[in-house]
Amino acid sequence: MGIKGLTTFVRNKSQYCMESYELHDTNLVIDGDAVLCQLYLKHTLHRNACFGGDYDKFGNTIYKFFQMLSECKITPYVILDGGYESRKMDTILERFKMRLQNVEILNPRTQGKSPSTPLFIRETFEDIALKLGIKLVRCDFEGDRETASIAKAINCPVMSNDSDFFIFGIPYIPFLSLKMNVVSGGPFKYIECEIFSADKFVECIGGLDRESLPLLSTIIGNDFSNGVDLSKLGLNEDNSNGSGMLHRIEVLISWLQRESHTSAMDKILKAYEEPEREHIRKEMENAVNGYTLVDSQYLKYLREDLVKTLDITSNLKNQDDFEYNTYEKLVPAFPKAFIENFRKSLYPTRFLDILTQNKYYNFKPQIEISNMDHTHTGSLDIMSAVHKILTSSSNNLVCLVRIKKDVGEIIVPACDLDIPSFADIQDMDLQTRKKLLLKILDIDASFVMDDLKYYPKSWYLFMFTLTYMIKRSSISWPLVYSAIICKIAISYLDPQIGFFRTITDFDKQFYQQISHKLDNYRRRTRPLKNRLQEAFSDITYDDALLAMSQLIPYFEMDPQLYNNQSFQRLIVHHMGEFQSVLLHVKCLNQLLNMPFEDFLISDCFNGTFIYNFTKGLREQYDLDDYMKYGLRHSPIVCNCFELVVDTLKKNTSVHLEKRRKF
Repeated sequence: MGIKGLTTFVRNKSQYCMESYELHDTNLVIDGDAVLCQLYLKHTLHRNACFGGDYDKFGNTIYKFFQMLSECKITPYVILDGGYESRKMDTILERFKMRLQNVEILNPRTQGKSPSTPLFIRETFEDIALKLGIKLVRCDFEGDRETASIAKAINCPVMSNDSDFFIFGIPYIPFLSLKMNVVSGGPFKYIECEIFSADKFVECIGGLDRESLPLLSTIIGNDFSNGVDLSKLGLNEDNSNGSGMLHRIEVLISWLQRESHTSAMDKILKAYEEPEREHIRKEMENAVNGYTLVDSQYLKYLREDLVKTLDITSNLKNQDDFEYNTYEKLVPAFPKAFIENFRKSLYPTRFLDILTQNKYYNFKPQIEISNMDHTHTGSLDIMSAVHKILTSSSNNLVCLVRIKKDVGEIIVPACDLDIPSFADIQDMDLQTRKKLLLKILDIDASFVMDDLKYYPKSWYLFMFTLTYMIKRSSISWPLVYSAIICKIAISYLDPQIGFFRTITDFDKQFYQQISHKLDNYRRRTRPLKNRLQEAFSDITYDDALLAMSQLIPYFEMDPQLYNNQSFQRLIVHHMGEFQSVLLHVKCLNQLLNMPFEDFLISDCFNGTFIYNFTKGLREQYDLDDYMKYGLRHSPIVCNCFELVVDTLKKNTSVHLEKRRKF
């Protein structure tokens, strides 16, 4: 949620209320949404947001983070936010508009100043956490109170970047205090960080009663309210020193020190006229209740052994919660299978909004051309089918989207396919669910049985996406080629030689090896495999090294792009269209309980690479000849690439164009 100005206020007093801390040999509750954003924004180097997302780099950061915790014998428990609460609707719209403003000006020159995050940011983090076996749970709605309550039950610190955790009175590690390296050499390995003490905080600000902290946060203001008007309390609003919110916090703390909790509430309410007074009263009571720790219903998904010691008698929260989130009372009516899978992070977060509001909020603005259709247009039919399965309703799904340079709602045409309900799908066998997904995507079953028979299972959804878009003429062949070779490089070359994303680092490690291998290069005489899985297995270290020596420049941004006129935004727009369909094919597969193996976006998409490679291919007359020449010293890798392209050409009945413009 976030309390206005409190993080800066605490930072200014950190010498009094923050302690140096050696994090090791402990449980740790992690505010997943806050931490994943900071891992991306603060610790993913050369992320090049202007190309839509270098998910391999972000994934590498996530792996390093969890590896670091493991080395220090720290057991993480990740708590994720769920659907949007009713009180948050204005905030959602405001953030959507802010995101649009950020991506509209995003380019190679401005990206260092932009807080923009890519479309798959949440999926990247969650999928890797699940792959690593990290314990995680998704709350039905906002998870701050549940996160604090679970930390209290497990008796361990919380790690977040949310100022609300200064108020809960539990050990709190601000993520930005964390040093992203392991300290060793002593009796144990540890991570340097700082931990917040609520007791020391109230002491350093003059002995404020700890019970008044929730009230302080409420009257300061947060995402849902502007707080209390100081003038109505007869307090000084002078801001001559320009400190703004910090001045406001100082004044309110000083005032609260002279009041009890009850007297403060009374004076605030008396400062307002009816009916505003009743609204303010409910707002304050609900906010204070939000900082009251509870026996969390989500603990069983993380530590079932502790549930027996707690008095959790119902899946329903306190009735007071319904006052500030009217959607909460709808949850018990939803299918139990949906809620269980949602809480286990097996369904996308935004699916719950479809059930509570009949709205979808994940058509987020990307780097786009403002006078073109939004980049999620190709996903509308998929989400219409998802909506029909989830709701069995004749109502149309409403989606928040970019409309030119503004944000607005659109009504998605109802799905006209004869498809089963969510309840029916729970009883379907695997083959029936596979056929259903193919039916929705209008892909013939023979494509899987024949053309993909010898493909790795992790390629299926990727190939479905490309096929879906090629048939609708919504993707160019240069982009198709770029997406394929990018996936091959990340999934099959990186594991052979390691993770390198700059020419300097790559040459430092391999320059002499490559020179020697090229001087002694002999063309392969053994026949190439015609089954993709076998062809991938045939890739040797030398094949990977020589192929990557040709591909590594595409992972770096061309310095000429700092001249904004050189940046081809249209390419990134079409890359956004591909990302959207790929994401929503993934979502459909999740809703159908994974009839096909899922994929990791960090294993197949680097926006910088795809942009550079697509741009280069658009300048070529013959794409195939260009690829063969570029991979001439890596015939096995070239063969793998050609097998994938041939499959797509055969299935879509499209002849490869010699030259294809967007």
